[in-house]
Amino acid sequence: MWRDFIQMDPSRWGAVMSTFVRSVLLSFLVATCAERAEAAIKICNQFSQTVYFAMAYAQPGFDNSYISRGWLVLSPNGGCDQFDSALHLSVFWYYAETNQYTVRKHVKNINMWGNVRPDKQFWIATNSFNFINNLNERQSSPGDPGARLVGFTRSVESKDSELDETLTIEADGINVSQSFSSGQ
Repeated sequence: MWRDFIQMDPSRWGAVMSTFVRSVLLSFLVATCAERAEAAIKICNQFSQTVYFAMAYAQPGFDNSYISRGWLVLSPNGGCDQFDSALHLSVFWYYAETNQYTVRKHVKNINMWGNVRPDKQFWIATNSFNFINNLNERQSSPGDPGARLVGFTRSVESKDSELDETLTIEADGINVSQSFSSGQ
C-alpha cells in the first residue's frame, strides 16, 4: 500500500491524504459517540416489593437549580430499568420508597431509601412529577397538593466522565449498592 502511495503522481497525494484524514476523524467520532451511548444510569430492585424511584440532578446552565423527577416503577425481585437514556450525568441524588405492605397480621411497613442522612431536600409528589427545585430560594410548594419535601442521597460522582452506574435496592430492603463500569 505504501509503495503504491510513494509511486503515485504527487499531484494526487493531497486527495489521498484528505481521504485518510477524514477516515481517521470519522473513526474517532464513531468511537466517541459509541462510548457516550454506553454511559447509563440503571436502577435495579432486588427487594420483594415494588419500588418507586425518584432522581434529582443539577439543571444545566443554572446555579443551585435542580430537577427532581419520578417515578420509575421497579418490579420486585430483580426488576431493572434505565432512568432516562437521554441523561448524561456525572452525579445525581436519589430517593425511593414502597407502598405500604403487610409484614404480618396488624403490622404494616413502608420502606424508604435515600432519606437517611440526606444530602439535599427535593420535592416529590404522589403521582409522576418533574419539579424544578431552586436551592437559592425558599423552597415553596410546587403547587401539587400531594407534593412534599424529602431527603435525597447523593450518588458517587464521576470526575472525568458521565456515570455508567447500576444502583441496586438490595433484597434485605435496607441497603443500596452502586456498581460502575470498568472506567469508574
